[in-house]
Amino acid sequence: MSSHLPATGNIKEHDLTELLIQLQEQKATGSLVLQNDEMIKSIHLKEGSIVYASSNLPGDRLGELLLELGKITPEQFHRSVELLKDTGKQQGAILVEEGYISAKELFEGLKCQVREIIYSLFLWEDGQYHFVQEELPKHAIPLQLDMVELISEVLKRIQAPTL
Repeated sequence: MSSHLPATGNIKEHDLTELLIQLQEQKATGSLVLQNDEMIKSIHLKEGSIVYASSNLPGDRLGELLLELGKITPEQFHRSVELLKDTGKQQGAILVEEGYISAKELFEGLKCQVREIIYSLFLWEDGQYHFVQEELPKHAIPLQLDMVELISEVLKRIQAPTL
């Protein structure tokens, strides 16, 4: 692995695993932003630890994930979206406030969301990246995911034959 990867580049030339490990080693705080055509996904780090991930794809949103996992009903999902539009609050906060899920379920859902976004990035064959040193978004709930554990899980999923 090269000792210093460029702050911008293509994931064909700089493996995502390599990028994440270097950011961990540098104890970086900021966002690794990856773009493939119209898809934009970001991995947010604090002192080298993954604390959050975001995406501009509707299917990567927390509400859609919780609906798909059967944690909320379609009615609860649609009601939370209405409240989100009316209040501007985060969907996760609304789901907890309305009693649809517990705070623990929200936290587990957020961790699952982050893992799914990162997993999807490992499937990209092409895309640009850049690292932005910045403070985390105010609404981010710091998850402190273990980088090595996360990368190992992703690689196992990629290598596992689909049934």
